[in-house]
Amino acid sequence: MLPSSIMRTLLICVCMTILYNSISGDCNKAAVRNALIRDNNLAEEEEVVIYLVLIYQARFFNKIGVNNGMAGNNLPTPEQAVALMQNNNIGKLRIFDAQPDTLKAYTNSGIEIIVSVTNDELQNISSSQEVADKWVKDNIQAYYPATNIKYISLGEQALETPEYGTYVLSALNNIQLAIEKANLQDKIRVSATNGRAVIPASFFPSKGAFSDSVKDRMRSFLQFLEDHGSPYMANVYPFFGYLENTSISLDYALFKSTAPTVRDEGRIYSNLFDALVDTIYSAMEALGFTDIPIVVTGSGWPSDGTGDNAHVATMENAQTYSNNLIKHVLSNAGTPKRPGKSMEVFIFALFNENLKTGDETERHFGLFYPNKTLVYPVNFYP
Repeated sequence: MLPSSIMRTLLICVCMTILYNSISGDCNKAAVRNALIRDNNLAEEEEVVIYLVLIYQARFFNKIGVNNGMAGNNLPTPEQAVALMQNNNIGKLRIFDAQPDTLKAYTNSGIEIIVSVTNDELQNISSSQEVADKWVKDNIQAYYPATNIKYISLGEQALETPEYGTYVLSALNNIQLAIEKANLQDKIRVSATNGRAVIPASFFPSKGAFSDSVKDRMRSFLQFLEDHGSPYMANVYPFFGYLENTSISLDYALFKSTAPTVRDEGRIYSNLFDALVDTIYSAMEALGFTDIPIVVTGSGWPSDGTGDNAHVATMENAQTYSNNLIKHVLSNAGTPKRPGKSMEVFIFALFNENLKTGDETERHFGLFYPNKTLVYPVNFYP
């Protein structure tokens, strides 16, 4: 029989592993683990064993997410995308509509998925509970739990638009009720993805505030999130932040600053990503909402471009940003406003998409080419 000290260490390791996989992403797992070590008065050699376990956990359980768009005529099959993600420690996926082939392909993959309602579906869902019920039945219940759907996102930056914004809140309530009818309210959270247009740019994160044009709508939206334990979903792109304010250093946007760049109410910022995320936290706090977590549904850097963006949209910059973002997220460092809190982040995008419209950069956000080779070297592990 094993000595009692070894048994105790193994038991604590098992408990920590269970905690690591059961605690929600917005909790401070590090604090829980440290408390276990402290409260059990572990010997030095026992701590060494436990920290080796923690390294293992960080490598195999802490994963980045990706967006998988379909604006291409040469993209891999969903089954090939699943294998590619699993082989590269990518554990989360966001899709922009409920694609049956994709939802079926991810069966038993363990990959967590955000399923999106398209902007064009919002009006019908907002005006009819029956339509919302059918959408949930056809696109969620038909695949869950074999397909690990974690979130439903209503619309793509729809709340800030005059065309779709008025439909979002009613659609949220109808989908939420449909989820409750299916008894999935404790398993799947409902939210909506927002862009940078809802919060005017601010150099100091503490000054973040929602624009007057969406403030009333946003207050109702945040109340919905708080009532249902849902996260605020945001697209966070330092690439665009830098283009809109070139007084910011490129190193600050790329996580390359070696010294504090912004000092704000006692907090120190050395990268633009954290500053943009904390600006959102400040905007929510200004409306009285202090405990809503953020899921970054999109962030990335293009590897090629033309015109005014060509000097910034380079292979070197994309490689630097993506690798530094992944390292930052998987370190669970959090942000200056939320230190030590892990964050879910979905990189845009899994593949280059040759049919994307708009600026040339839009076709070069992918981590992989459609032939499944990396666009540039990426380390998907901590």
